[in-house]
Amino acid sequence: MSTGLTPDLGDPNVLAQLFAPAAAEPVIALAVSGGPDSLALMLLVQRWAAELANAPKIVVYSVDHGLRPEARDEVAMVLDIAARLGLVARGLAWTDEKPETGISEAARQARYGLMGAAMRENGASLLLTAHHRADQAETVLMRLAHGSGIEGLKGIAPIAQVEGIRIFRPLLDVEPTALATIVEEAGLTAAQDPSNHDTSYERVRWRKLLPALAAEGLDGAALSRFATRMAEADQALSQLADAAFAELVKLDGFGAATLPRAAFTTLSPAIGRRVLSRVLNIVGGRQKPRALGQVERLYDQIAGDSLPRGATLLGAVIRFKGENLTISREPGRALPA
Repeated sequence: MSTGLTPDLGDPNVLAQLFAPAAAEPVIALAVSGGPDSLALMLLVQRWAAELANAPKIVVYSVDHGLRPEARDEVAMVLDIAARLGLVARGLAWTDEKPETGISEAARQARYGLMGAAMRENGASLLLTAHHRADQAETVLMRLAHGSGIEGLKGIAPIAQVEGIRIFRPLLDVEPTALATIVEEAGLTAAQDPSNHDTSYERVRWRKLLPALAAEGLDGAALSRFATRMAEADQALSQLADAAFAELVKLDGFGAATLPRAAFTTLSPAIGRRVLSRVLNIVGGRQKPRALGQVERLYDQIAGDSLPRGATLLGAVIRFKGENLTISREPGRALPA
């Protein structure tokens, strides 16, 4: 949980606590771009591992997305620093044709695809990334502006599954200034990606607003605490929704679900929406991370007795049938796993 203070990264006990979730892994991977945050991550992991009797094997990955001419030199710099630290390192390159639109998302998917394939080759089970407190703050602000519910407002999770890869973000409660100091004290010069200052990206615009928000008390620490509280609330609601799902939902084994209409609509909306979202995911198999608004509208139609005849959402057909609400696969769709 966020305390508002950046941990003392020079204390071996603090490092042991920060990286504890990775200690039992046989092989871990680090995503290192050459920027100050990821270079600090590499330095900290090397120092942490040096204190362990049975440290995981560490493999560093640095990706050249082929979008900037400087990227090749930045990857070479990362490989050189890793070698000086005694770490195994691999340079990876995205050589596919680049799309004309959606380049950031395409690059993200390519990056995780390349690192995922490399992890399988190296037997790595966990990928560490250098997301920090400001990244968390920016994410919470963006999701708040987009109308996210509690699940979105819990921000970036310390441990998550991304593109089929287990991700661990140990530095989420660390200020980026502390990471930059570590790099400077090590005598290293970090790479600077100009896209980090390009205001055509929403995240960068929020980043530029953070100092003004901090002056009013809404700094990275406050937003990190908020994300932690939202995660706790999300967990509590999930537990209640699990109990409601177990009590109300009947699955027939053929891709359809039935819920008693009256009992479902007496649930609190926060629980009812979660139960509905889970049923849609099971039945339709087409759940989307940003489908909350659609699920909310459908829930309101069900609760308000205004469900359109033959309503469909996320690969499922939703109907009132007598005293029940039925949710079945859209005709012609394969049975979800």
